[in-house]
Parts: sequence; C-alpha cells; structure tokens
Amino acid sequence: MSEEKTSPAPKKLLEKSPLSGIAVPIAIVLIGALIIFGVTKMLSTGKDHRDLVAELNSKTFGNRWVAAYELSKYLASSRIPKEDVPWVIENLIQVYDQSVDARTRNFVVLALGSLQHPLTFPLFNKALMDEDSQVRFSAVVALGNSPQGSPIEWSRLEELLAKTDDEGLKQAILVTIATHRKEGGAQLLRPYLASQQRMLRYASAMGLIYYNPSESVPVLKEILSLSYDYVTPGELNGAQVEALKVNTLVHIQKAAAKELLFLAEELVEKDSNIQVSTRARELVNLLKN
Repeated sequence: MSEEKTSPAPKKLLEKSPLSGIAVPIAIVLIGALIIFGVTKMLSTGKDHRDLVAELNSKTFGNRWVAAYELSKYLASSRIPKEDVPWVIENLIQVYDQSVDARTRNFVVLALGSLQHPLTFPLFNKALMDEDSQVRFSAVVALGNSPQGSPIEWSRLEELLAKTDDEGLKQAILVTIATHRKEGGAQLLRPYLASQQRMLRYASAMGLIYYNPSESVPVLKEILSLSYDYVTPGELNGAQVEALKVNTLVHIQKAAAKELLFLAEELVEKDSNIQVSTRARELVNLLKN
C-alpha cells in the first residue's frame, strides 16, 4: 500500500497545550518537551531506529508519519549510537524528499531538529519553503534552537517573514533572528514593536533586547506588568503570564543587558508570583556581579 496522498490535517504542535495562544518566544524554549512527549513509554514494540527507518523507506508501509513520529521520539532520547547518526540523517532527508504527506515531512523535521547535527541544515533551510505551514514552523523552530553560527539561509527566512500571514510563524522567525544575533536584525524586528498583534509586539521587544535594549523598554514593561488573574477567553492565563515573564528575564540574562536591570529589580519588589520574583532576584545578583 503506497503512502496516502490525502489525510486529515495534522494538529498544530501547540494546540490544546498549556502554551496554546502564547508567544513563540516561550514555545521555542519549550518545544523540545513537546517533541519528546511520551518518550518514557515509547517504542513498546521493541523497534529501534533502524527498524523505524526501514518502515519509513518501505513502499508498502501506509502510515509513514507514525514511524516518523516514533523516530522523532527515539532521536530525542539520544539513544542512537553516534556512528549511526549520518546514516539516519541521510535516510530521513530521502524520506522528506519523497513524502507527499505533510505529517511525515513534519515529523522528519522534528526528528532531525532534536539532533542538532551539521548535516541537517540543508533540509531545514529547504523546509522553510515547504507548502505546509506546520512544516515551515517546525523548520524555523529547528533553526532557532540551533547553535550560534549555524548555516541559516537568512534570505529565505526574511522572505518567509515578509509574505506569511501566520502570526505564530512570524513570532518564531523574529525570535530566531534575535537569538542568533543576525546582523541587521534590529531593522527586521523594529516594525513589529508597534504591532496591533500583542504577541508579535512582545516577540519584537524580546528580540530587540539583543540589539538596542532601551528601545524595547515600553513593551517589556507591558509584558512584566501583566496580571495573573485573567479568566476572559482569549486572554493569557496565569501560567502563560508567568512563563512569558520568566522568558523575558531569560533573554535579558542571555543578552547581559545590564541597562534593563531595573526591570528585574522592580519584579523583585512588586511581583506576586514567587517563581518570577525569585528568577528576577537571581538575575539581579548575576548582572550586578
């Protein structure tokens, strides 16, 4: 049985999750947890990575995306011998190129994203132009999580940023630009600082921390003053607000933006959430030393 050409649309990775609707700056930090969801009880059939690759390459295997999903969990568990990694990458790239099912391509990208191996970048850059929006999103996340200096095709990311209407995808691109300190990145981030779409505005502000921290202060204050008590549909809940504030502090720390230290000091004094205030105190102590 050949691979089916039509299938139900795959769910977004963040659908029905505690992060649903939240800014991708948080999603990128936590996406690995979603990739390996259920990893402790995976592969009850006893199949290893070679079995799953064989299934992916089988012309009689109908649900290739299932094998791709299982393989993504297997790779995330770091159980594959290092000498087998190039072979796995080569086979998965071939599966991606031959697959007409977006779910399969998406799980291939997720699987390879967990490896963070130099041989995977040609596929990630190619997947930026995939016809499926979820595949494009997963490719951006994989690039966003890659080490500094990775061979990202920035022209493709800029093209995607300019033409997409997907707010989540735009957020992911903005964060990738910022976390990799792309030269000239501030010019790409700045237009979204005044966006009417709140999460784009937040992503832009977090990104500008790496370029011109003072420019992002008004929006960062907006983020750090969010209430934990919203219950209105469509608003961020308390857990999401906490995650958003903590992630803002993480970006300030990564950028070593001492000029934003006063924001953390205000959280120490005023924020009612113990996790946020504790994280802010740690940041204050770190940046003052």
